[in-house]
Amino acid sequence: MLISLLQKQIPFIDVRAPIEFSKGALPTSTNLPILFDDERELVGKIYKELGGQSATELGHSLVKEQVKEERIEGWIAFIENNPLAYLYCARGGQRSEIAQHWISDRGIDIPRIEGGFKSLRNTCLNILDEAAQDRKEWIIVAGKTGSNKTGLVSKLINGIDLEMHANHRGSAFGGFQTPQPSPIDFENRLACNYLKISSNTIMLEDESRAIGKLVIPEKFYHKMINSKIVIIDQPLDLRVNHIYNEYVINALENQTSINLCNKIKDQLLKISKRLGIDNYKKIDKQISIAFQKNSEDQHHNWIRQLLQNYYDKMYDYQLEKKTARCIYKGTWNDIEAFLTAY
Repeated sequence: MLISLLQKQIPFIDVRAPIEFSKGALPTSTNLPILFDDERELVGKIYKELGGQSATELGHSLVKEQVKEERIEGWIAFIENNPLAYLYCARGGQRSEIAQHWISDRGIDIPRIEGGFKSLRNTCLNILDEAAQDRKEWIIVAGKTGSNKTGLVSKLINGIDLEMHANHRGSAFGGFQTPQPSPIDFENRLACNYLKISSNTIMLEDESRAIGKLVIPEKFYHKMINSKIVIIDQPLDLRVNHIYNEYVINALENQTSINLCNKIKDQLLKISKRLGIDNYKKIDKQISIAFQKNSEDQHHNWIRQLLQNYYDKMYDYQLEKKTARCIYKGTWNDIEAFLTAY
């Protein structure tokens, strides 16, 4: 039943405290707590000191009258907008049971998840483990940095955009201003996305196991690195222009030129040893000039140098190990047509 709920993207009311929700939830869940963090902390202390009955009594004394009414109204408003919704707490215990009872007293029935979030979480983990062993064919989209692999995978109806789920573009320069999700959220999103795809072929981008601070589950990644690949072969100038648009133009929509310049220079410093001190100093200077002059040509210069002296060399080395798995190579448009018809 849980797999069916996840596959259908059923909305959930998560009545756990915000601190619990922030550590991991379901992608279709909304946090409408029965106890907020401070209230949960107080109830937890009493539970340890005096036992369950005293903790329950304290919980009811904290959530009563107007406070209780406001929380019930929040749940009911959600249910009215999402009539197929389910309810869950941490383990399907008192919190969801009490919330269900209070809602029922208002003449509205809502099912709750037996075993709570723990059961849903275990289901997601099982989905990822079983995905690595099922009969679906996986095809990995590879290509040099700037080939817009992510754009291609996200465009395909049977593609899974790992970088979107991780909120990170995968490289040393790939972070966004918004934080990455928790590992639990990342894995749950990935599992639910996998369930949504009915095709027998799955398309994924070629990734390192780590995407920023997040890690692709071991069995899932093992299947990725043993699957067939296609290679996008884009000219250098097109790749440079794509990176300029994504990492400079788009990034400037949410931050100042000075902040973005400092951020890119900080990220460059992190790879300076592998880049080599001479190349590092040269590119670092070019970045400063590009932002000072607000020059597209100057931005193209440092991006081109970074690709040629770092990313392309690294890619060529890694590709040697993958060539035997390649089933097709072509431009972005060629690969799109090939995978769409596959």
